[in-house]
Amino acid sequence: MLRLPWKVYANDPHWVPPLVSMRREKLNPQHNPMTNYLDIEYFLAWRGTEPVGCIAAFINPRHNEYHHEHIGWFGLFDVLDDREAAHALLQTAEEWVRAKGYDAIRGPASFGDMDEFGLQVDFFDSPHVLLYPHNPPYYKTYIEERGYKGVMDLLSYRIAAEAMRGANVPEKIIRVMEKQKKRRNITLRNPDLKHFDADLDMLYRMYTNAWKDNWGFVPPSREELYALFNQFKRFLQPDFIFIAEINGEPAGFIMLFPDLNQAIKHARPHPDTPELLTLLKVLWHWKVRPKVNRTRVPFLGVIDKYHGTGIDAMLYMAVVEPAVRAGFTEGDFGWVLDDNLAMNQISALVGGEIYNRFRIYQKALTPAD
Repeated sequence: MLRLPWKVYANDPHWVPPLVSMRREKLNPQHNPMTNYLDIEYFLAWRGTEPVGCIAAFINPRHNEYHHEHIGWFGLFDVLDDREAAHALLQTAEEWVRAKGYDAIRGPASFGDMDEFGLQVDFFDSPHVLLYPHNPPYYKTYIEERGYKGVMDLLSYRIAAEAMRGANVPEKIIRVMEKQKKRRNITLRNPDLKHFDADLDMLYRMYTNAWKDNWGFVPPSREELYALFNQFKRFLQPDFIFIAEINGEPAGFIMLFPDLNQAIKHARPHPDTPELLTLLKVLWHWKVRPKVNRTRVPFLGVIDKYHGTGIDAMLYMAVVEPAVRAGFTEGDFGWVLDDNLAMNQISALVGGEIYNRFRIYQKALTPAD
């Protein structure tokens, strides 16, 4: 399963290979706390002596408990353009979930909403952005041929940095922000590096509160969130993180990452290449001969009692200046749930253009004949 993506995407100019260490860590319970509580099985499809596809089938008991559902999942789905192999992999995952006693299967997810979540179903010429899935168009065909139906779309917006500066900022946003700042005594700050662990704990509490009612969200353990931060801590910049407070009380946050896929693409990770050499190439294309001009906002949240106060717009605007100073010219705001009207409206107000769409599919499982 480690090497197969390099075979599947060999001729895909948009695919960005993952760092090999990150691919390994995703499958290793010592590095991925989520896999410690998942009931999971991995499958490979072969033609003769050659692997042509892979899939994971899993049960997430925390999801079922939190959402009062009774479903299984599939993920890590990669396959050559081979209808028979694709159908066999999906059928195998379905049978495994059914044998566990579950009546529906959903996916793809690898393995939760903080990682690659959903199937790319449109805009296949768009760039492959950090922590987003990317797949060929035929995946959609093969999955839908198996009887899967879309249950939720996830949207990604591209926004030019200049559209959120100066005279380009919609007057409505400025008016709402200024009014709310004065009325509620809202302040914005960067995290305190001397007490970063305390701020990280605060971010965890805000994240679980802000996202608690979102479709498909499952509160991660602290270990899961910290494992994700540990993967990217070398790339985090404190001035790309803002915490909003009202009268000193935490109210919301935003976190911006450089889209390191732009550098990783040029570094060309491969299982046969020493990781140290790959990381040196990433550093070269990130810092020495910069290829990274795009940022991504994977985490933004406002705790429930402060919804509708305009804090989300303030946070959006706050990260623009430090990003522009650092040389970034565009941002990715996503993903956003298709039914999240407030966030979709804000993204549109600041000139956001939908340039990626991902879909979660589901299929009812009937008792086997």
